[in-house]
Amino acid sequence: MSLPVPNRLKKKKDFDEVFKKGKAVNGSFLFIKTLAQVKGPARFGFVVAAKYAPSAVLRNRVRRLLSAAIWPKLLPNMSACDTVVVVTKKIPEDLAVVEEDFLSVLAKAKIL
Repeated sequence: MSLPVPNRLKKKKDFDEVFKKGKAVNGSFLFIKTLAQVKGPARFGFVVAAKYAPSAVLRNRVRRLLSAAIWPKLLPNMSACDTVVVVTKKIPEDLAVVEEDFLSVLAKAKIL
């Protein structure tokens, strides 16, 4: 299930702002950059490079998995922040490991 449109980062300037001013938290397979906002919904953007997930099918599957990990259970209760999730290592076959790493990184960043 994909994220609702108000909860997505889409524009390049939004991604650039988060990369420039945000705080980074590392995990085993990914890292996140977060930038707190004054108001509005929590927004997420996912970056999966072809270097780490060679096929488009796998890249899209990883994006869907990460968005499904937070929507619909966790996202409605999150505070206003923009978050970019970047995959930094080759994706393992077991995608549940990636989801577990994602949730632990969100907890480390105190978003959850």
